[in-house]
Amino acid sequence: MVEYSFDRDDFFDRDARGLFDEREMRREMDLMDEIRRERALMERDRMDDEMRRAAEEAAKLEQTKIESLQQEQLVEAINNPLVSVTPDGRISSRRVRRMPSGRDVIRRSGQFNRANLLMGINPVKKPRKKNKKHCKNLSQCLRQANAELRTKSGKLRKGKSQADIMRRAQRLLRKMK
Repeated sequence: MVEYSFDRDDFFDRDARGLFDEREMRREMDLMDEIRRERALMERDRMDDEMRRAAEEAAKLEQTKIESLQQEQLVEAINNPLVSVTPDGRISSRRVRRMPSGRDVIRRSGQFNRANLLMGINPVKKPRKKNKKHCKNLSQCLRQANAELRTKSGKLRKGKSQADIMRRAQRLLRKMK
């Protein structure tokens, strides 16, 4: 005989219907969302601090001449992505640009701009003559089939359906060709 084992927590974490407590789950989800928001804010602040610090260093370096810099400052100026050294020895700061979002990339690509979207659409599509003739003939055959399979009062004859009318109209159309 096999003994069954169970986890006591399974019984204590469930409510009377055997389901997990929704309030508890919501609290946990809210807590996880709050932690995620906090981390995102901290990361954003860290990136802002780094950008601000780099911009300050670039501005400081920009005010000095390249000849008056010490070796450490010169290495820092060359390796700083926000600073560019021109061929004539001037130090200038590059404009700080943020990473483009996916939406920005799509907008810049021009793939979905209005001109490209409207270019492929014909404003007025001319109907085919053959189709016009077919529709005209089919409606004529439908009128005839309706007249044959309906009574004078307009009700369908006994044992007939709308599908029978359509079949009869298609048969008449084939005979017409």
